[in-house]
Amino acid sequence: MLLEGATQAPVSAMKRIVVTMGDPAGIGGEIILKALSHICKQSIPVVVGDLQTIYQAQKALFHKDAPGFKRFGDGSPGDAEFIDLGIIDTVNPGVTGPECGEASFRYIIEGLKLLFTGEASAIVTCPINKKSIHSAGIEFTGHTELLAHYGGVTEYVMMMANRAMRVSLVTIHIPLKDVAGSITTDKVLKTITITYRSLQRYFQVEKPYIKVCGLNPHAGEQGIIGNEEDAIDEAIRVARAAGIHADGPFPADTLFHRRDCDAYIAMYHDQGLIPVKTLDFSRTVNITLGLPFIRTSPGHGTGLDIAGKGIADPTGLIEAYRVAEHMSSKIS
Repeated sequence: MLLEGATQAPVSAMKRIVVTMGDPAGIGGEIILKALSHICKQSIPVVVGDLQTIYQAQKALFHKDAPGFKRFGDGSPGDAEFIDLGIIDTVNPGVTGPECGEASFRYIIEGLKLLFTGEASAIVTCPINKKSIHSAGIEFTGHTELLAHYGGVTEYVMMMANRAMRVSLVTIHIPLKDVAGSITTDKVLKTITITYRSLQRYFQVEKPYIKVCGLNPHAGEQGIIGNEEDAIDEAIRVARAAGIHADGPFPADTLFHRRDCDAYIAMYHDQGLIPVKTLDFSRTVNITLGLPFIRTSPGHGTGLDIAGKGIADPTGLIEAYRVAEHMSSKIS
């Protein structure tokens, strides 16, 4: 998609960043179209998906003869590339299923190939639908687990971040009833350590300060309301002995209003995601730490309820791309 008036840089200085389209029945195609004029400045986005579904979204946004109905170019500076996998010609917006799940998966795999061959420096993933992925016979509970599998790592961390707050999670996509039994010293220590190192490497925080949530109300109240905090406390002690500035465990209900640290560690999904998304939902970004490549994603879902209506907000994708671009600039 040729972008008029884009700031151009020499071809040799332009990094390529993969953008996968996500679920074809969701808002991925729409937010990509809306975001392109904002992101083709310092790097070249390489969109992986189905071109016909992109054009379908494009026609819903603009009259096909109207100004602004643009096509993808060849990857010149200030331009964007498109890798058309030709899996799906048309979709019924908002109605997903196995075909869309399979397509979502194949977009990711194609994007990973570009990373593994050194043709791209980061990947930004538009949202997928877990049910459609599962209905296609693909047994991953989410993007994070899928990317960790193909990245060949078992130690990774899901961080949700915006410009005011960063929160890493000890457990991710598991039922709430299983959380308490999953809180171990090793898991908490791993989350603290990976978060600490990533803040140093990608965000130029020389000596990060990390605050750690407890699991139970009042952080267990010295064992009166549960003893999972014993494992958390031990992880913090080990981290501090290794030179990491970490404190806690703190009661989660009073922790997040004091934004006086570089990152928080939450014990489970909603404990950490409610405060960060409430603070700045549209610019919250999902960052997978610990992978052998850079991966970000908008903090929202597939938006099946608004797909095809032309009202999806591209801010999350623009911010996810900006963060990926920033992180990739910090590595050779």
